[in-house]
Amino acid sequence: MNKKERRASHWCRDAREGTSMRGRLVMMIYLSDRAYRHNLAATVLYHLKVSKMKISVYLALSANGFISSPKGIPDWLSQEYATGFMEICQHTKAVIMGRKTYQIIAPDYLPLRKEGTTVVLTTNTNTKPANPTVIFASQTPGKIVSILEAKGHHEAGIIGGMTTVSEFMNAELVDDIYFVIEPVLFGTGLPMIKNTTDFKLSLRSAKKLNASTLRLHYQVKKQYHHP
Repeated sequence: MNKKERRASHWCRDAREGTSMRGRLVMMIYLSDRAYRHNLAATVLYHLKVSKMKISVYLALSANGFISSPKGIPDWLSQEYATGFMEICQHTKAVIMGRKTYQIIAPDYLPLRKEGTTVVLTTNTNTKPANPTVIFASQTPGKIVSILEAKGHHEAGIIGGMTTVSEFMNAELVDDIYFVIEPVLFGTGLPMIKNTTDFKLSLRSAKKLNASTLRLHYQVKKQYHHP
């Protein structure tokens, strides 16, 4: 038995005993149709490789699904949203946001001013951020993840806006989404995502934060594609 055969044997043994995630996946692949076996194995192992970092989206929504009013002023957000916002930032120590979100909250409400890493997606990377914990970047979502992993981060939170969330959703890098539903309706506004594919979600929890504000925690169901 050569080295590859011994490794496959170990994985299959782990699959039978339920001791290895990779072993269980290999057994599943082995039992699948031969015509798809190679492509399915490559796809599964690719997703295992690129999905080391856990990424959560944390957004406030109006009751009819907008993340911003036409005015663009966040005067409709509750204190409970702000508390949860700071909690997720302090927990992950890594925050990702778009340029417009950064312009709204910086410098007074920047969540990680003294520690951690804040990545701002912008095409204007020639300007140096005033805060040393902030990085201006124009790379793809996958490259952003690599930057954060190189800094030792294992989790990151995305706090807006629409373009940033959409890009990470399309890259299938988002694991969890937290919606804080505020008691307000906007006639028009900015949607959460745009120009994305459809995603299925699994509700993990629902919590009433105050008399009128609700937080919903969804897990994003991963979609596997044949290369």
